[in-house]
Amino acid sequence: MRKDLGLLAVLAVVIVVVAISGCSNNNNNNNINNKSTKLAVINNGTTWTQVELVGNSTYKNGTNVTLWMDIYVKPNDNVTIDLSNLLGYGDEPLPAGTTIRFQSWKALFNNTTGVGDENTLNITFQGWSNNRYPTINDNTTNVTYSPMTIYQLSPEINDSVAFIATTEEELAKIHKYDTSDEEPVYEEELLIVNADGSVTIIITRLPELCRAIASIV
Repeated sequence: MRKDLGLLAVLAVVIVVVAISGCSNNNNNNNINNKSTKLAVINNGTTWTQVELVGNSTYKNGTNVTLWMDIYVKPNDNVTIDLSNLLGYGDEPLPAGTTIRFQSWKALFNNTTGVGDENTLNITFQGWSNNRYPTINDNTTNVTYSPMTIYQLSPEINDSVAFIATTEEELAKIHKYDTSDEEPVYEEELLIVNADGSVTIIITRLPELCRAIASIV
């Protein structure tokens, strides 16, 4: 995440763990509700991928909230976030028309081999409701970017995980696992919950180097 962007200074701290990790091939999926609205980040690449998402939304009681998510996904794995649970809806799908606009920073990491080399970011976003896992009919949105430098993964990150905060107090408690220079690519996505509970994710700002973003803010 570009900590030097004045407009985004509030993002300067990495995220607190309240984690939901899962989809079909992760061991911690017991925390995911069956009918709730979910967001998965799937890593199709050969190195660890980091995705930081920051978006504004509203709790069920009408209170505004900012969601900060710092997600690390090992190769051929995924992390799933239960959005309904985060926003106070429990096992209910988010209301039709719910829209969350995410600012997003992305990076590649590895624990031993390839550090300092370049590789390709290759991830998929997927959202859905009304089922524990996505079905063949649930939309996917792919994101690729190349070349990207591979950075050294913190030894404290040894499995796919999501760190999540909804208050600045939670943010302030978190250990930092990277630097701003290690999050080179910026993008924006729009998540929309449809009337049938399905989720559409649209790339509203294509991936580009953060230094290009910094020059126009």
